[in-house]
Amino acid sequence: MAKKTQWHPVFAELLRPAVESHYEVATNVPVSDVPREADFVLLRRTRAGPLPFTGLWRHLTGWNVLEFKGPTVKPRAGDLHLLIEVGLGIFRRKNEERAKQGEALLAPEEVSFWYLARRLGPRLRRVWGRRGGGLSELGPGVWRCAVLGHLVFLLSGAELPVEEDSLPLHIVGPEAQKIDEAMARLVTERPALWERYRGWLATLHPDAYEEILSMDKTKRRRTEPSLDYLIRTLGLDWLIRQAGAKHIIEHMGAKRVISELGVKRFIAEGGLDALLASLTPAQRRELKERLE
Repeated sequence: MAKKTQWHPVFAELLRPAVESHYEVATNVPVSDVPREADFVLLRRTRAGPLPFTGLWRHLTGWNVLEFKGPTVKPRAGDLHLLIEVGLGIFRRKNEERAKQGEALLAPEEVSFWYLARRLGPRLRRVWGRRGGGLSELGPGVWRCAVLGHLVFLLSGAELPVEEDSLPLHIVGPEAQKIDEAMARLVTERPALWERYRGWLATLHPDAYEEILSMDKTKRRRTEPSLDYLIRTLGLDWLIRQAGAKHIIEHMGAKRVISELGVKRFIAEGGLDALLASLTPAQRRELKERLE
């Protein structure tokens, strides 16, 4: 499958709370002994009861193999072959395991394959439709076909309506102003969605975040979002690159940076020679006088 980018852990963090009541979300699931993996596999929790989803996740089957393309990755015609290859590999492997344990084998219709991208153009859909025996449009941004008894779902995130099920896909991608406004309205109306996604909205969709704050007449939403989820998912280096190391230092102030680091470590890290070379003649004379 495609090389993983930082968007895969972000999407995992967004998707998991949306479906975990009824599905276990596994990432980077191996197909066999060869180095090939599925981006995500969603396994139905059989004791969780009927599915509560009313949007696109209502199409989930017992097992679901998801290939996710981040907003910076362009879908290619060969991607569908890779998805089906990986999906069939997982289907075969799981049935081999179930046979060894004396369990009932999975039927093809119990395992579906999903391709999630930022945008699927009409030309690509026509190509995939011919290869998949024709695509059925289930709604805006969602198409379906069948391959060897397995349902294959194709999702174009930019075309999905803004609803609870589609929020993870909208949040992970750059959206037009009207989509940002629709996300703001939806999250304002549902406090649970605000608690779940407010940090991501503040980081990835600041305009929508500000719109939500302006809609909140009670001011209850003006608590600062935590950065823990960002650091855990993307890493501190990513956060520093986004903010700019120079900007962070300027905001903190040089004295505070040196105080937090410690003068001894500051000199050790930078090197005494570099420190002396940066002094002006007047500063060198003052240093010399103090040392005498």
